[in-house]
Amino acid sequence: MHRGAPIPSRSTKAPRALTGRRPPIAGDAARRRRGLGQSLAEFAILLPLLLILIVGIADFGRLFTAGIVMEAAARNAAEVAAHEYLNGPPGPLTAPPAPPPGYYDELHLKAARVVCAEARVLPNTTYANGSCAEMPLVLVCAHDGADDACGSEPFAAVIPPECGSLSTPPVSEVPVGAEPSRHVEVRVCYRFSTLIRLPFLTLGDIWLERSRDFTVADY
Repeated sequence: MHRGAPIPSRSTKAPRALTGRRPPIAGDAARRRRGLGQSLAEFAILLPLLLILIVGIADFGRLFTAGIVMEAAARNAAEVAAHEYLNGPPGPLTAPPAPPPGYYDELHLKAARVVCAEARVLPNTTYANGSCAEMPLVLVCAHDGADDACGSEPFAAVIPPECGSLSTPPVSEVPVGAEPSRHVEVRVCYRFSTLIRLPFLTLGDIWLERSRDFTVADY
């Protein structure tokens, strides 16, 4: 090597590592589009089923709530009627009842208004001015052997055949036993409408029936 000749420079950079990646080709984009379309088709199939499941869960919660409301309404109405009977009985409690005209109709109406007021939070309740012309349906019976209006709906509503316990009304029986006690019975019936109403899947209406008794505490 001659003096003064330039020395070839050596690069200090590390050689570029091989990544194994290849340049994209047209088939990759097509496959990605097909995968996206398949995902959208699967989602479109599953979405209605998911919505039906969610609405079904909501219906179950609404039905459970309606059952609790009607249970409490029947119990509270029976209690109110029993206290009303005790505070203003149709004669001495130790003697056979001798009610004045319209006594039991008024007693039944007070109990029915309690049911109506508590059930007005439910969708199908026809509440207006303290009365329910159609829903829920109520039957009240004072079991003292003299109540002759046990089969009359206090609001004069027509009882449908779906309300089985109301279709066969109670009968006022004379209390018997070692310690006979008069009691008031309240039966209620409510039509619950479900949200799922599809041509191929519908639950229709569910009729809720509840019955509660409350003793007239004459001690």
